[in-house]
Amino acid sequence: MSSKERKPRSFFGKMIVFILAVLAVIGVIAMALSIANAYVNPRDFVWTTVFGLAFWVILIYNVVVFLLLLLMWSNKIWISVVALLIAIPGISKSFSFGSKEKADNSIRIMSYNIHDFKHVDEKMGREKFANQLMDMVREQAPDILCCQEFSGFKKNVTRQQCIADFAENTGFQYVYFNRKNNYGGNVIFSKYPLAKVSEDSGFGKENTYGVMVSVDAGEKGKFHVANIHLLSYRILDSEIDILTNASERQNLDTIGKTVLHKLSRAFQRRSDELQSVLKGMPPVGGPIIVCGDFNEPPLSYNYRQMQKAGFVDTFTKVGFGIKPTYAGKLPLLRIDYIWANDGVKPLDFERYNYKASDHYPIILDFAINK
Repeated sequence: MSSKERKPRSFFGKMIVFILAVLAVIGVIAMALSIANAYVNPRDFVWTTVFGLAFWVILIYNVVVFLLLLLMWSNKIWISVVALLIAIPGISKSFSFGSKEKADNSIRIMSYNIHDFKHVDEKMGREKFANQLMDMVREQAPDILCCQEFSGFKKNVTRQQCIADFAENTGFQYVYFNRKNNYGGNVIFSKYPLAKVSEDSGFGKENTYGVMVSVDAGEKGKFHVANIHLLSYRILDSEIDILTNASERQNLDTIGKTVLHKLSRAFQRRSDELQSVLKGMPPVGGPIIVCGDFNEPPLSYNYRQMQKAGFVDTFTKVGFGIKPTYAGKLPLLRIDYIWANDGVKPLDFERYNYKASDHYPIILDFAINK
């Protein structure tokens, strides 16, 4: 039907279009703030971080408004089109169409925050969780395993002995973890020889927010691996339940302020922590992999800082789909990463669907560029 033949809208129809147009404008502003978050240091202005964290919610909101305007056959649909165009950089970081490759000299690395062996099933004890995790690791057969929040899992047994037992039962001959400052359960297990990095670097002094080693994989090549864990949001499941449960509205205001305070504090602190990590890296100039729990979504300031430092989010190169890595009550959050510089060739990236802690394991098959 042409515009000349289209019947004039009723007053009710005009009101619906007006409301949808207002909602579309709100969507454009929210999406612009979400994308802009990557360029704003939380130390300077923290509130855009909420929009960056809510990218998928904002995107779905704009898609719904777009479809409703399309259904109304309104020329105001261009507003929603603008919002969807603005979203493209966020989609490219959050959804991957990467293609896999194979190579004879491939190496497999797994990164997993095991949450102090606290299983999502609270009835499961730590030792049973550890035994299940050992089975999974043997099945996936990584050459290098980077764990965050690795604690003791046996009663009356030290954490160091638990680490040794875990290594023996999973076939890792070499282990490295921080024995000095800022120990956050960052442990690197390897089937290849490991060496501590230079004492002149922040990682060598072990005063960063992770650990870093050099790996000698023989004919496959030499490279460095950093295992990182930045400050978590520390938002409790009970707080999320109240925010999403209509029957708990009397506590909404208090809990909402608490959650916003935690978000604000965490984003600002992690900005400082990542700078410490990047400044603490030794000037190795070779292949480097940086993996771990960054607690940051792709549309974050820290994500962009990693890119500026010369690292590539390997999921965007050889992964496929959305692949959220947080297994808790906040959906679609990808906060665990395996970064690589140009000395590393990513071959295949997988988010392994193993739900035990509040994170999922992530796996990268890669080769060293020689």
